[in-house]
Amino acid sequence: MFLRKYYKESALERLEREANDDVGLLKELGPEHFSNHHLLDLREELRRRLDHFDRVKKMLMLLGFSSAGWFVGGVGFLLGGWEHVAAVAYGISGLSMLGFIAGVWYLKWKYDSRGELMHTLIEVEEELRKRASLKGRGAPLR
Repeated sequence: MFLRKYYKESALERLEREANDDVGLLKELGPEHFSNHHLLDLREELRRRLDHFDRVKKMLMLLGFSSAGWFVGGVGFLLGGWEHVAAVAYGISGLSMLGFIAGVWYLKWKYDSRGELMHTLIEVEEELRKRASLKGRGAPLR
């Protein structure tokens, strides 16, 4: 990101990067342009991304709640007359909040949203079901 000012990506490198992004191509072209094997691989990749998104979101929620807990603990310590411990609790609360904000930024940078991933996964599964029904057998979902 910061290096983009100094490093100019060539057109060939940009095309190669975009061609290697199967999920981006799927969103752009649609699932009908992919083979069954490729769609099955994409389905597993999308499930893996959804699992990762959910795990990171869970950790971020815990981090956000711990920030609020440390803040409330700091108020309690301050009311109890322990100013130094309260300062440490407020510092940990601030660091937890910064970690939460950085984590949310990471999720937004890495994945657009959970809904976008789910929509793409549903498109792939519908295309696999449609192709399976054309062949006369059901498509396995899991």
